[in-house]
Amino acid sequence: MNTSRFRGSIARLGIALTLTCGGAVHWVEAATILSSGHADIFEAEYELPAPGSPELHLGVHTDDGHFEPGDVILQVKNSARTSTDGLPSPITTILGTSAWILPVDLEQAAALGVLEAGVARAAGFPDASAVTYTMVASGASNPGNFVLFTAGNTIRLSAIGGTVGTGSFSVTASHIHYNWGFSESGIYTFDMQASYVDPVHGLLQSPVETYTFQVVPEPATWALAGGVAVGALGLRRRLRRGSRVRTS
Repeated sequence: MNTSRFRGSIARLGIALTLTCGGAVHWVEAATILSSGHADIFEAEYELPAPGSPELHLGVHTDDGHFEPGDVILQVKNSARTSTDGLPSPITTILGTSAWILPVDLEQAAALGVLEAGVARAAGFPDASAVTYTMVASGASNPGNFVLFTAGNTIRLSAIGGTVGTGSFSVTASHIHYNWGFSESGIYTFDMQASYVDPVHGLLQSPVETYTFQVVPEPATWALAGGVAVGALGLRRRLRRGSRVRTS
């Protein structure tokens, strides 16, 4: 594994991060929140931990370094919420009349203060063959639908709640940006895997990685959810303290 990969300090919480959306409370240990700036959310890396034994790794790459997918929360701010008017029906059927969309246009994303989200095939592959990204599973508790689509409105991935729709796409370019659309606020998880056919060693597959997205609701709902989270966190800590002092 690339030794430059590390856990960042963009929004580090040392003990636990409480995520609340739509009334649900999610506990995530020691997470880093990524909410703006450039991020290759799916980055496939070709690695040689030992001569003749290549491996494929799927991670998250930002200007601040590399992260393991399980170590980050990918936040979609409320400023990303927009009308879907003008998008074709295959996309609006998934997203509805309005949705949270991280835009493919980098200037627009920067103006909104949201993630400039892309997909990358890192340098180091032995040839120009495609890397395929597969959604292995969509979280059963996902609050809404998801669609990844191009600037030309071609769907690359989709999920209706916990059911995967369009399940894979392939990339030969080193780097490409997409629109990332979510129909509802809340916490989404997706299990992803990268695959690549090595010219010598054949099919390589990365371990399955779980990605977590936090889609932020309207400010009033967010404030209410924050209050619930603080209360829940306080109760959890009191229960932990109580369990430590019991002697019988």
